[in-house]
Amino acid sequence: MQKFFGYVGVEPVGSLSETAALVGEALGGIAFVEDTQGRYDEFPAYVAESFGVRYALLGAPDAADDVRDHHDPNIELRMEPTSVESGPRVDISEKVVATLKKDGRVNCWVLK
Repeated sequence: MQKFFGYVGVEPVGSLSETAALVGEALGGIAFVEDTQGRYDEFPAYVAESFGVRYALLGAPDAADDVRDHHDPNIELRMEPTSVESGPRVDISEKVVATLKKDGRVNCWVLK
């Protein structure tokens, strides 16, 4: 079974919640919900699962909690397989960027 993953940078469009709604719509109606479990430490996040992929939109942490060298207001979209079974890993970053760009409502790029 293939295990899909990827990393995409997304320019915010309004709040993290508003951006999550736009990204979800552009990706075919994926419903993002706020991560209330704190899975991503200081990063506010919206998460979703669809077709064996866990999506996480990570926003910028509050200034007091931001331990990064450079503050970056952009959002990171992480995609990871939900299955722990073994299988080949397939990077879907380029495909997701193409889908989001075709929709045209968010500016995005592949993260390396």
